[in-house]
Amino acid sequence: MWSKEAVSHKKKLLASLLKAPLEQLAAMATSCWDNAEILTQTLQSSLCKLPHCQLLYAIDTQGRQLCGNITRHGIDNTWRGQDLSARPYLQGILPFKGMTLSAAYLSQRSMQPCITALQAVRLEDRLLGFIAADFHIKDLPNMSGTPLQRMQVLRSDAARTAGSTKPARQHSEVDANIDYLIYVLSTLMQEHGIFQSALHFNSAYASLWSVDDPLVYTVHKVEELLNPELFLRYPKRSYDRHTQLELDRIPLVFAQLKALRQTDDSVYLRSGSVNIMNGLIGLTFSGSGSYYMNVEEFLNHNLTDWLNHDAITENPASITTPN
Repeated sequence: MWSKEAVSHKKKLLASLLKAPLEQLAAMATSCWDNAEILTQTLQSSLCKLPHCQLLYAIDTQGRQLCGNITRHGIDNTWRGQDLSARPYLQGILPFKGMTLSAAYLSQRSMQPCITALQAVRLEDRLLGFIAADFHIKDLPNMSGTPLQRMQVLRSDAARTAGSTKPARQHSEVDANIDYLIYVLSTLMQEHGIFQSALHFNSAYASLWSVDDPLVYTVHKVEELLNPELFLRYPKRSYDRHTQLELDRIPLVFAQLKALRQTDDSVYLRSGSVNIMNGLIGLTFSGSGSYYMNVEEFLNHNLTDWLNHDAITENPASITTPN
């Protein structure tokens, strides 16, 4: 059973991961809203951008489902046309624009505690309906304890190294646009053949490695990353071999990088890198060196496992510092 605080924490993380991809999906859906087949294909192609999404579908303003149920196992068109107006997430105030997350409820399909994200789909000033994305609460990750717990440990670590000079964290263009940048970098890695990316928070740029030219990396400033034409520079590519990092988990990795960046103004992430081929995550912190670990360690362990000096010393096998 989850406490209200735990559910609230999961919802905040989920909202930060969904905002950019659902806005983009809603914009794409306006051109095919009246064509169920194309709408279904559009939603299916975007499913990988929604980590842990169990079910994706479209609803009109009357609560009627416009397409089939889209899951990672395929499409079930038998649900198309059903009346969802009595479902918990369609009760109360619905978003005329933007996205809302429902309260937790019991899914009729899976009989699991569930949260639904509703993204308004608009054509100019007219509301067409909603894109709905269902998530099982049990599948949503916690970002390694409460923010208060993380801050207490980080500050105690900072106090031990107070003799060294570490500049306070400065708010950069990356920080100002981090949620959209998570969407951009995740999409590039999921669909456009970028197998490694490094995000440099302080200097506000990203380095990208493409499967088309793996021996050369390209540096992009934030303004280039925010320009939709960047996707034209990297054609869509599929990977011809198994990757060590599942593609739908990429946004979770960047969300964890965001958490490491924002937790404290004294001990913070300066840069983070992701390689989906070998599953390695690289981290560079203010005044405490650089660390590399596999993605499972990164996502499943407490943030303090690599921020706390004592934890690193006690478990050098899983978290290593290059010579």
